[in-house]
Amino acid sequence: MKNLYLLLILAITLGCTQSNEEKLKHISGYWEIASIENLNGQVKEFSMSQNIDFFEVNADGKGVRKKVQPNVVGEFTTSQSSENINVVYKDDLLLLEYATPMDTWQEIVKKATTDELVLINEDGLIYTYRKYTPLALD
Repeated sequence: MKNLYLLLILAITLGCTQSNEEKLKHISGYWEIASIENLNGQVKEFSMSQNIDFFEVNADGKGVRKKVQPNVVGEFTTSQSSENINVVYKDDLLLLEYATPMDTWQEIVKKATTDELVLINEDGLIYTYRKYTPLALD
């Protein structure tokens, strides 16, 4: 919980002009990890990923997150596990609360546009996603 408060301070300090409502309308969709940045500023870049994160958030703030794998014909294989999502507004921040039978945790939505999703987890790791685009095999 202490880490969450530090993250809240970090997110507020970083500032953001995008409204929470604007962020929320861009979360649903297929997202591919682009990079992960740690607290020391070290960044791990990903040119492509075998796993795609699928987010679906409804107007009532409830939703789901699943790992999926695309195949060559444009379909997805879905993992058996999923994480329930509850959208929470706290101190001008947009939080995604996740729940599974084994755990619960939160991530701050720092940015969400049509092309990019940036989440900060409770340990301060910054996950940057790009909108998933299927490979063109023409």
